[in-house]
Amino acid sequence: MTEKTVIVPKSTRQKNTSKTPSKIKKHFKSVIDLGNHWIKAYLEGYDYLREPSWYARCLNNISEKIPGHVKYIDGVREDLKNTCWLVGTQAVRSGSSDLMRLVDDYTGKSSLWLQYFLGTLAHLPQLNPEMSFEVTVTCNDIKRHEPVIRKNEGTHKVELAGVPVLVQIKINAVYPEGIAALKSQNLDGAVTICDIGGGNTSITRFFNSEIVGEPVVKDFGAEYLIEKIGANSDLKALIKQPPSKDVINRSIEAGVKFKKSETGDKIALLYYGESDLNFYSVYALELKDFIECKLREVTNQLEQYKLAGDKILIIGGGSKLPLLSVALKKKGFLISDNGAFDNLMGLVSEVI
Repeated sequence: MTEKTVIVPKSTRQKNTSKTPSKIKKHFKSVIDLGNHWIKAYLEGYDYLREPSWYARCLNNISEKIPGHVKYIDGVREDLKNTCWLVGTQAVRSGSSDLMRLVDDYTGKSSLWLQYFLGTLAHLPQLNPEMSFEVTVTCNDIKRHEPVIRKNEGTHKVELAGVPVLVQIKINAVYPEGIAALKSQNLDGAVTICDIGGGNTSITRFFNSEIVGEPVVKDFGAEYLIEKIGANSDLKALIKQPPSKDVINRSIEAGVKFKKSETGDKIALLYYGESDLNFYSVYALELKDFIECKLREVTNQLEQYKLAGDKILIIGGGSKLPLLSVALKKKGFLISDNGAFDNLMGLVSEVI
């Protein structure tokens, strides 16, 4: 039998070796993209970071030394004094009753910005005693989020994964997501970018890197698909327990595999978590519903723009959904090779 894996973007962070800066370095240029499903960040001197956007306040029995753990001691955010929280994978495993993701709270990209930024720092392989960050931010709604994000400028005395750190934050700039992606793709002229994110899908039109009109934002994204898969009765019967949205998300990230049967037929495999349970048929069924009920209006609009002469670029984690990316390419749309990281990498090239 032969087997082939459809590549879905994972983390750009290297697994075997960790890049670290000098232990006396104090000033770091950085870029952060708070996605509904994933937090993506680049901090000067380190590898790229990518963590799921899980957030939870800490229970008393949680070790302070685990990745993503933050204890706020003192600083400009007096409301956070003597509180602690977790960001990332370990938040899921903590058993906290208030576990959430950014996709669950639209205001979280600003109201929880500091918690997520510090939680991301708590995943770094090396932390220096004093760290000053000049941060460039990308988000989907600048008018709503920028004023609140900028309130986090200043000094924060914290413990990150148990390590005392004095963090200084300066917000360099806040850019809309589409512009950041445009920079990474080097596209000129009339371009329309469709960002299929976790919680929403946006359409932004540009001419020579300048925004033309207001972005159109639809209040659905890949989370709709994940929820529909999680509610599917066939999946529940297959795994014999309530499906986990986290496991579904990670399974889709791992991608669809294909193998040939003894008769030469191609069999599609989408495994649930670390099991050998194949839920590809459930995924294909719910993806069809996602396309027909949600994406159809968006793709019809994009096809009109393409006929008018626009180059159409599809970005965001949703652009790499198995089967969907193939369907979008057939329409003549450009699919970014690294759609989940385009906003981040476009800004990195500008500020680093």
